[in-house]
Amino acid sequence: MGKYKVAIVGGGPAGMASAIAIGKILKPHEREIVLIEKTDLGEKLLLTGGGRSNIANSRDIKEQLLKFNISNKNFLKHSFYTFTNNDLLNIFKEKGLEFKQEQDGRYFPINGDANSILKILKGYLNELKINVQLNSHVKSITKENNEFNINIKDKNNIKSLKVILSTGGISYPKTGSTGEGYEIAKTLKHNISLIKPGLVSFKSNDKNLQKLSGLRLRDVEVSFLGEKNRVRGDVLISHFGLSGPEILNLSNYYNENKAISIDLIPDLTEEELNKKIIGDLSLKGKTLLKNYLKYYLRKRFIDYFLNVIEISEDKKLSNLSKSEKRKIINNLKNLTINLNGVFSRKSAMITCGGVKTDEINPKTMESNIIPGLFFAGELLEPCGLTGGYNLQMAFSTGFLAGKSIAESIK
Repeated sequence: MGKYKVAIVGGGPAGMASAIAIGKILKPHEREIVLIEKTDLGEKLLLTGGGRSNIANSRDIKEQLLKFNISNKNFLKHSFYTFTNNDLLNIFKEKGLEFKQEQDGRYFPINGDANSILKILKGYLNELKINVQLNSHVKSITKENNEFNINIKDKNNIKSLKVILSTGGISYPKTGSTGEGYEIAKTLKHNISLIKPGLVSFKSNDKNLQKLSGLRLRDVEVSFLGEKNRVRGDVLISHFGLSGPEILNLSNYYNENKAISIDLIPDLTEEELNKKIIGDLSLKGKTLLKNYLKYYLRKRFIDYFLNVIEISEDKKLSNLSKSEKRKIINNLKNLTINLNGVFSRKSAMITCGGVKTDEINPKTMESNIIPGLFFAGELLEPCGLTGGYNLQMAFSTGFLAGKSIAESIK
């Protein structure tokens, strides 16, 4: 049975960041650390950013914290300031990897290869002589006499004075994230908030919509019908329903919602749009409705729109009734599309929900319930929008957990 000062369970970004933080602070003879991974290191990292790894975002920390859907926005504050986006990039720049900034402040490796990120992280672990145990499936963790007992399937148990739990969530289960970390947290007296897939596409059985697969609705505002959370940007129509960055972002707020509302003209209020259309009716009365709508909608989308509102495309503006004018305006500002759910966790990029933040000390990532137990990464309750924020959370909380432990050992 191996005995260590620190056992890190989970070898994703959070777990590796924890190990690197400890390794950088403690002297070689003090590094009694083991990193335990169910499969191989950083497998999910290779899938992020379409295989290019959107590692971080250039926005300042105050803005980044607003990208997470938890009521306690301050929970991540200390970790994000302890290990900033610049600190994260510098970890890789020190080893010669440069980055480029793309839309909305997203940072990607300049070579466009997530493997370069993982290679450097593995290099640090090797350089710091971190004991890494791969293909080690942790079944349970118990604590007795101020020592944790880690039960590993078909292998010898491990004892450790401190544990960092960074097993990930339920997204991309083929990488080893199957939600077992939640069960371990429960046995260690922690509560788990509602778990659901995040950053995932919507399904719709609307056949007419599906025929528009590949069409992008640019700069629209989307919300769940009757709810306040709104996102603005591009929406991609697919053969199964709706996708694109803003749909993925909105999915973090999904709660069995049956329909979404799309504001196709977000730059104009309903009153302003009404005034403009009424003015156009008198000036362009002979214009066919299908031609007039080209000022507002993509050409391929006009037939779908008119089919939804049940008005003939060949109707002239001057022949529109008052109720038809109202219907056009209402649907330009509030087009309803019925949903048939979201895709499963197998295609979700992240997990929303997890170990409750009010049970964790945000300045150390240590449990308020079990001394010596720390949490990091996707296992935690917060989930963020697309743009590198979730990876930043994994690295920042992991680094803070490792730093906190290392400083307590020195």
